[in-house]
Amino acid sequence: MWVSARECRVIRVCQMITELRPAGAERVLFELATRLDRSQFHVCVAALRGGPMVGMLRTAGVNVFVLGVRGKWDVLKLAGLQHWLHAQRIDVLHTHLFHADLAGRPAANLAGIRHIVHTVHVAEGRWKPWRYTYDRLCMRRGPIVCVSQGVADHHILHTGIGAARHVVIHNGIDAAAYARDDAKRQQLRRQWEIAQDEVVAVWAGRLNQQKGLDVLLAAVPLLAAQLGNHRLRLVLGGEGPWRDMLENFIRHQPSSSQVRVQYSGFVQDTAGLYSAGDLLVMPSRWEGFGLAAAEAMAAGLPVVATDIDGLREVVVADETGMLIPPENPAAFADVVGRLVKDADARIRLGQAGMQRVREHFTVQRMVREHEALYRQMMAD
Repeated sequence: MWVSARECRVIRVCQMITELRPAGAERVLFELATRLDRSQFHVCVAALRGGPMVGMLRTAGVNVFVLGVRGKWDVLKLAGLQHWLHAQRIDVLHTHLFHADLAGRPAANLAGIRHIVHTVHVAEGRWKPWRYTYDRLCMRRGPIVCVSQGVADHHILHTGIGAARHVVIHNGIDAAAYARDDAKRQQLRRQWEIAQDEVVAVWAGRLNQQKGLDVLLAAVPLLAAQLGNHRLRLVLGGEGPWRDMLENFIRHQPSSSQVRVQYSGFVQDTAGLYSAGDLLVMPSRWEGFGLAAAEAMAAGLPVVATDIDGLREVVVADETGMLIPPENPAAFADVVGRLVKDADARIRLGQAGMQRVREHFTVQRMVREHEALYRQMMAD
């Protein structure tokens, strides 16, 4: 097949995002920025605001441009973005999250960038009609990547943009990086003073409404009432606006309870957290994909999660974990309680989860599918 000279040259891709803190969309961007084939792609990163991942990206050899936007009206800095994009001779601008596209798309148009792709990372559970209106009116060109079929269906329904514009590329993880580390497991369980007969359920995420922390805490007394002689330690890691509520709950929990809730603050080493655990709990109200579920499955943990878009594409009910209705603390307590009492079931579900991640959710597959998309955009 004839191939043009333009298709043969290195494709210059800019990954752009709102900020560079270690959360789900940001981690996907990091993997793309550091793993795209450098013989075929030159990658840089732009962000409206900085964060801890700026240093990580630069250490990996990625050029990072931070606008330093402080508020929604700090628009004068967008001229700097336009000039920087033009100077980088970008072929493809790939925006992640709403505000990055809001700033990046007009800057790309002014810089003469012909190819723009946007990734939708979440099936938003809050009603934000202005975002759907923006997508419908302003995303007039370029593919729209969705991290799950559930996200694609949600976006099509609320924006009216045709299915042909949407491309589903499931998120991927480095499964080997999350494989259970027995030494780390023993170290953390000693540090947390976990008794031999205690089962450890872990949770990692933003302490906010989306992640259903209140549902999880409401399930604790129900769970304690059904455990009998079994004991459960619930270890939570993360930061967010509901931190005070969580710490207040911990201060007032009964000392005699069969369920002890422990807060570990922001957890940098999530792989270690999963290694120390026996199951993952995810009572989210909405998700896009559920990276934490895939990471925990790679560590051999069964997942108890809500039956919502995105998560049901990662967790297979009764095969790699259990799915429960949203907003149902009693059902959550019942399912977790059964797994606490059944070590064989935890092992069976965990092994199936490891296999599923290796077959469907590898970072290598995610990167290959993005590379193919960028090449197709250039060819078109």
